[in-house]
Amino acid sequence: MKTLVLITLVLAGCSGLDPMSPGGGGGDDDPPGYTPPGSGAPKDRTLAFYYGPMKLMPGESILYSLEALTGHDFGSWDWTAPEPGSQAFNDAGNGAGTFYRHCRILGGCMEHRIPLGRSSFVGTAFVLELERAVVEACNDRAALAMFPGAARPSATAQPIDVIQHQYVAIFGEPPAEVDLEASLAYFDAHMRAPELTGVSALESAGRGHCRALLTTNRFLFY
Repeated sequence: MKTLVLITLVLAGCSGLDPMSPGGGGGDDDPPGYTPPGSGAPKDRTLAFYYGPMKLMPGESILYSLEALTGHDFGSWDWTAPEPGSQAFNDAGNGAGTFYRHCRILGGCMEHRIPLGRSSFVGTAFVLELERAVVEACNDRAALAMFPGAARPSATAQPIDVIQHQYVAIFGEPPAEVDLEASLAYFDAHMRAPELTGVSALESAGRGHCRALLTTNRFLFY
């Protein structure tokens, strides 16, 4: 167990502290902040996994969040619970959206009678399906919630306006200085060679930035 915890510390960037010494973590089942009597250990834990991110969002939460953050409509849930082998099972559930197809691969939709349990496994299928869902949501020209005021960026809008809006909406707080610098560099590069056609260079970069943030573990794990 000591070896396992030491490996955890190194991976978490907390090397140089013995987890079995006073102040180094204590018992395996101790709650965060627990101080063994007489140990003189500090109140704060040093093990990163005590604080998260720990739990992957289920498929429903991912899609509901993508809808709220981008304005894209994935369609409705099919409460009629289609049987395996039906067209609904293979596509959109209610035939009027992509919610069900995305959701079942992302580990949601366990209430259906389809014999697929909820899964927290993150593998190739999950990653590819998440990418499809995020691209679908962020590139939807009718979806504008990823921009301030849920409107297309005006001629006077600045990249920092979009960056600040997206960070607060997705993560609940403005970007740190290092993140802001990286995002500004991203906008500068993408506005020089816009990826999308039919929209302004700022909107194209904003939709790409939207995709980048929504595929981070900071968004998916909580």
